[in-house]
Amino acid sequence: MLGVRSRDVLLPFGGALVGALTGTVASRGLIDDTYITLAYARNLAAHGHWGMTPDITSNAATSPLNVLLLAGSFRVVEPFAGYDGELALAVLTTVLGALAAVFLGQYCRRAGLSSGWALGALVVVLANPMLISALGLEVVLVFTVLAALLAAGVTGRAGWFGVAAAAGLVARLDMIVFIAVLALICGGVRRRLHVAIATCCAAGLPWFAVSWWWLGSAIPDTFVIKTNQRDFGPGRTYFRGLWTHYVPDFAVAVAVSVAAAAIGVVVLLLLLRRFRRPEVAGLIGVGLGGAAYFVTYGFLGVPPYQWYYVPPLAALSVVAVLGLGLLTRSRVVGVLLPAAAIAGLGFSVPSAAWPLPWAYPPVFANFATPAQYREIGAEVGRIVGDERVAAPGEIGTLAYACDCELVDQFSDPAIVQGVIDARIAESGPVLGKLLEWNYARREVTPAQPTPWVLRWRSAAVPPPEGVRSWTTTAGTWQRVDELVLFRQE
Repeated sequence: MLGVRSRDVLLPFGGALVGALTGTVASRGLIDDTYITLAYARNLAAHGHWGMTPDITSNAATSPLNVLLLAGSFRVVEPFAGYDGELALAVLTTVLGALAAVFLGQYCRRAGLSSGWALGALVVVLANPMLISALGLEVVLVFTVLAALLAAGVTGRAGWFGVAAAAGLVARLDMIVFIAVLALICGGVRRRLHVAIATCCAAGLPWFAVSWWWLGSAIPDTFVIKTNQRDFGPGRTYFRGLWTHYVPDFAVAVAVSVAAAAIGVVVLLLLLRRFRRPEVAGLIGVGLGGAAYFVTYGFLGVPPYQWYYVPPLAALSVVAVLGLGLLTRSRVVGVLLPAAAIAGLGFSVPSAAWPLPWAYPPVFANFATPAQYREIGAEVGRIVGDERVAAPGEIGTLAYACDCELVDQFSDPAIVQGVIDARIAESGPVLGKLLEWNYARREVTPAQPTPWVLRWRSAAVPPPEGVRSWTTTAGTWQRVDELVLFRQE
């Protein structure tokens, strides 16, 4: 994308090493939602099929670009290890780590900083417990795109900025917040905004057109699913979720996650006095984009899913590291910051870090451990064969291990259609009309019978004895429950 000097030639190798370590440590302790993405990617790689289950076409993968890249990674590892999702994820994380390091290195070169600051920023972000706890979702991809936007923005390369913007929008539509702020604040891009917009449209619109025509919606169904949920209970909204939902169980992990971002806020205020310098303006744009992202999500009224906090935390962490470099011009700090970040991560997850890879991540709220879900899913697949199974609430790991027709609103468009209709009906005239246009080509088919049901013993309506049951332990809080498979009458 941009030229790399000889002094920066080791950056991609350093970034790849950080990415590989991150992917390896977390490879067997992935959260349930990650396996939703892995299921989509595996089906695409193995069968050319866009869906979470083998036979149902669906559009509930929040990040199409992440699915496409993971599908490519599946194809890379398949000749050596079969369709191994954890290995495919580790390979992609390695590649994204290398790319992020290169983009951050380009910024550092433009700002007159040593390459050590780029690796320092990369380690601080990838060692964030909130990010590493959502590995496999688009968190590393979004950070890499943000680094690319920063590099293109400060060098005034409007065309490359448009390409990065297109990648960001296909990765997550909400990246428009960062794109808009950086496009306006980086003078070189602002003066050639028409080039950036044209390039972005040329690179990004084809996917949205294909999705609208083929999948019946230009945007993923998760926009409706997640905004319909609102919160996790009284007081557990996005604005308050870090403190009300996560701190009670993960206080140290949250503290480590927020620490660099808090420093970033202070650094951002100090940088405002030097706004006229392009490299400072770009970094200010990243910080303001992170703040705007947080506020936007708060007003959208979405639940406090941990990965929703990663973009603002990552953005402000980058400001903290690179901003300190601009303010101090110190090479020593650039060496110390990565070590401090690694030590902080190790301190935050003593119960999960050993042995490696860990059994579950530092911030973990699923109803069973990944290993338990994988074992249950594989056995369910053997029992039900080609028949449909109603999911018990969490579906990702079960569906991935089952490789069967496990259905809920994430895998079966017929089940989520009622949620879509309700969302359109309750939306205002503008959003309602946009959603109507978005779903204009959607063909609704009636939901098919589900002969099998998976349900928790602790559910409001307890299941019958069933044909098989499994005892589970819900990760960090060690709540014991029982998952029951039974056949419907």
